[in-house]
Amino acid sequence: MNFFVKIGIGISILSSLWACREDSDFSEIPELFYRDFQVSSNAEGEPIAVWKLGFTDGDGNIGVRNDKDSNNFIVSGFSFIDGQTVQLPALTGYRIPASDNISSRSGIEGEFRFELKINSYSSAGIDSMYLEGYVIDRSFNESNSIQTPIFLN
Repeated sequence: MNFFVKIGIGISILSSLWACREDSDFSEIPELFYRDFQVSSNAEGEPIAVWKLGFTDGDGNIGVRNDKDSNNFIVSGFSFIDGQTVQLPALTGYRIPASDNISSRSGIEGEFRFELKINSYSSAGIDSMYLEGYVIDRSFNESNSIQTPIFLN
C-alpha cells in the first residue's frame, strides 16, 4: 500500500473519532440532574435520606470556598395535609464544597451526595413529604430546581 494512502486512512480514522467526541461546553448556569434517593438508617439506627444529584457548570465556579461564602444548596421541604401541599420550615446548612484541581475551561460535571436526617419529620407526625433544591454558584447563577420522590409513607 502506498505511504500516502496509509496516511490518508489514518487521518480519516482520526477525523471520524474526533467528530464523534462529546462536546462538554456546559452553560455557565449550573444544571442539576436527579441520580438517586434512598431512605435508610445511619449507624445509630436513625432514619436518614441519601440524595444524589449530578451537576454541570460551564464556568466551574460551583461550590463554597470558605466559611464566608453563603450556603449554596437551597433546600425546601413540602408535606401534604388534607390533600394540600404545605411548605415546611426552612432547611439550612447545606453547602457544596468547591471542586479543587479540576480544569474548568470547558466546564465541570460531577455528583453531590447529601445525608438528610429525617427523624424529626416522622416524629412530628408527617407521613409523606418531598424535598426540592437548587444550587447557587459563586456568580449567583441559580440552577434548575430538582425534587425528590415522595417519602416517609
